[in-house]
Amino acid sequence: MRPAPTPTDVTPARVFSRGRLEVEVHPDRAALGRAAAAAVADHLKQAVAREGRAAAIFASAPSQDEFLAALRADGKIPWDRITAFHLDEYVGLPAGHPASFRRFLADRLFSRVPVRAFHGLAGDAPDAEAECARYAALLREAQPGLVVLGIGENGHLAFIDPPVCDFAEPRDVRVVELDEACRRQQVHDGAFVTLAAVPRTALSLSIPVLLKVPRAIAVVPGPAKRAAVKAALDGPVTCACPASVLRRHPDARLYLDVESAAGLEDPC
Repeated sequence: MRPAPTPTDVTPARVFSRGRLEVEVHPDRAALGRAAAAAVADHLKQAVAREGRAAAIFASAPSQDEFLAALRADGKIPWDRITAFHLDEYVGLPAGHPASFRRFLADRLFSRVPVRAFHGLAGDAPDAEAECARYAALLREAQPGLVVLGIGENGHLAFIDPPVCDFAEPRDVRVVELDEACRRQQVHDGAFVTLAAVPRTALSLSIPVLLKVPRAIAVVPGPAKRAAVKAALDGPVTCACPASVLRRHPDARLYLDVESAAGLEDPC
């Protein structure tokens, strides 16, 4: 595993592990965001230096705001050599919709840096299954070396909620039905005003394709994620908490703040 970043402003308050998963706890959201951004920037720079290009998958949620702000502030990332993807998108939403995850990442990052390409999942494609196949082919061609994840309040990864979770799912990208806990989180996050406005289906990368990406970084701040973090780290590895599977990833690091880490069992 790679060592944690060493500059003072990204030094974690605690570091421990659960299975293969390394965990950092930072004093607050801003420090967490800087630390995760430093790790992602370092990975991208090294990949470009080694291979001439890089590809990465990004998460879209308010929990990523501090991380994305710190990442775009790094003026040395060779974005013109980087191809970007994202984890999921609502079925039926056009790219310009305020809650679209394509728009989220464009507004916060990819309209502000000279990225080589940002491939969006077209939630408004006329044939959702064909769109899943198209995106899966792009992923296979690009072979991303890094995925940045969040963890949902119900423990989901991407939009793989517990009821649709399958650690052996054969498809790389799939159409999923969103459970009510996930849909309520979108209201809590301010993406939609009412539960009725939240789409019931989405396109999502599957758990197996996420585990195939060589390196994973999860950015999970805030008290709303406390129960999901505890289930992911201290509970069994099961689809009841899809994020628990990160403990099986060969090179994953989870970035928490003191609020999301509160209630964890003593890691020592």
